[in-house]
Amino acid sequence: MAVSLNAQRIAGHPVLRAIAAQTLVLFIAPLVMATVLLVPRQPDWAVGTEFIAAGLSGGLSLLAIGRRKRALATAPGRLVGLFDRRDTGIVVMLLFVAGGAVLASGRPAGLYLLLPASLVAFVSGVLSAWNFLLPPPDML
Repeated sequence: MAVSLNAQRIAGHPVLRAIAAQTLVLFIAPLVMATVLLVPRQPDWAVGTEFIAAGLSGGLSLLAIGRRKRALATAPGRLVGLFDRRDTGIVVMLLFVAGGAVLASGRPAGLYLLLPASLVAFVSGVLSAWNFLLPPPDML
């Protein structure tokens, strides 16, 4: 919703477009993980492999988006700045990959790594969307 309310401003600003893409990746990643878990009777190695593939593709997407976003200096001390960093998104994707690797090795404990990854992804996405609604003056 925040992106649609500010579509004109976002479309004309390359850094804001990159932040919007990052937000989309962070919202879609937990949705993909939940969808993978909904498939019945999959062996752990198959679920783990799917998590690894999704985490790697999400991580590579965030790295590519981060290159376009480099021009933006994150405001220190702001909560949005902490969760809007490329490193935070990469850690989320690495947790998905690690959870998948643990699952693929036959240990269901890998599912526990998905909880913090999903929570951080959602918080990052919400704060980024909030940033679109109330952007700092330097992003206008």
